[in-house]
Amino acid sequence: MAGKTITTFLIDGSPMGIKTIELSNWIGKALQIPRAKLKDAKTRPEMNQPAIYFLFGEDADGNNRAYIGEAENVINRLATHDTSKDFWDTVIVFVSKDNNLTKADVKFLEAKAIERAKKSGRFILENSIEPIPNNLPEHQKDTMLEFLENIDLLISAIGFPIIKEIKVILDSQEIHDI
Repeated sequence: MAGKTITTFLIDGSPMGIKTIELSNWIGKALQIPRAKLKDAKTRPEMNQPAIYFLFGEDADGNNRAYIGEAENVINRLATHDTSKDFWDTVIVFVSKDNNLTKADVKFLEAKAIERAKKSGRFILENSIEPIPNNLPEHQKDTMLEFLENIDLLISAIGFPIIKEIKVILDSQEIHDI
């Protein structure tokens, strides 16, 4: 696998503030926003776009919890979560740099991300509904699956491997003994 370049920009100069995270040569972009800075995020133009987002936090027992969602206007949706969901303290939003994601695209991404998050079992999901991937044209499905792979790379690199597949590697002796 070739090396990757990830650029993190501290918007207000603070590591505890809003960050943008970008992967070289990719049309996507992530924003990592502490819940306490949600009001500050309203001024970001990316926050009025279609997006897939991940809410992260811990419960009283220290268990990692998450919620995966999609929105046509992500800041409006996050405002609803700010008043209705208590567990989270960080949101990571994924948008297209050229505002080229559609509502259908983000619904597809949400369904696939939830499917993969359930399979990995790394976080307790707060999602009560399991969406079904909508019917995109074949070329768009492949484009969105590639977009999801880049989401997986970025979100894992910043410490939230929610959709990272867990691979078990057995040595040849163990395989032989089975």
